[in-house]
Amino acid sequence: MITENFYATVNGISLSCQRIEPADMREDAPTIIFLHEALGTIRMWRDFPAKLATATRHPVIVYERRGHGRSDPHEDGDIPRAVDFHNTESDIYLHGLITELGLSKPILFGHSDGATIALKYAARFPDNVTAVISEAAHVYVEDVTIAGINDAAGIYANTDWKTRLERHHFFQTDAVFSAWVDTWRQPAFRDWNMVDELASITCPLLVIQGDDDQFGSDDQVHTICANVSGPSTKLLIRECGHIPHFDQPDQVIDASLKHLGLAELVDG
Repeated sequence: MITENFYATVNGISLSCQRIEPADMREDAPTIIFLHEALGTIRMWRDFPAKLATATRHPVIVYERRGHGRSDPHEDGDIPRAVDFHNTESDIYLHGLITELGLSKPILFGHSDGATIALKYAARFPDNVTAVISEAAHVYVEDVTIAGINDAAGIYANTDWKTRLERHHFFQTDAVFSAWVDTWRQPAFRDWNMVDELASITCPLLVIQGDDDQFGSDDQVHTICANVSGPSTKLLIRECGHIPHFDQPDQVIDASLKHLGLAELVDG
């Protein structure tokens, strides 16, 4: 396996990236792009991208959004983020990265905010995507989401969580956390949703949700699958929280293989 860390410049912003190529990579296999959650970085995916690259024999790109990890920071005044910040992440940064790297119809694997961005991109650039794998996406704001964010803010203020996050976000840690909680807790954000855009998604879609997700309910999954135009598959995982690829990685990998037409590679 080849792993390479590099930077890509998109819209004048330096984004930290990692490329993973399995030793037996399939010829002409589309690249899988990983899109992290609100507090995520490349390292916080741990070894899951490498595991999925090995299982699928597809190349992988993992990147850190602006303001995260080793990517360029936000400017003063950018936080809280705009209510439509998912559009900026989709239309400017994700689309710019795909263009900059010369990728053809990638597969998008997104978690939480990253899954929402993946859905946004598939809706806004439907001809540019081979498939989407969505974990714990939000397509509208639920009471449980705001309650979970409020709980997280209390934990951040009263524990060593900031110290642990500093290993990943360095000097940007407070800004990363504020970009999440302050954005989602804006009164105007309570009415945000992207349900009307889902009909523009035509690529195959795998929608994953844990049954004990403290930031969203199963209705997110049902709403997504009921409104997209392309084929969709639901995966509601038992004994699983907000991060299915950590809580139940084998189920996520097996479902991803089937979703990508690689069922013959599923163990057992």
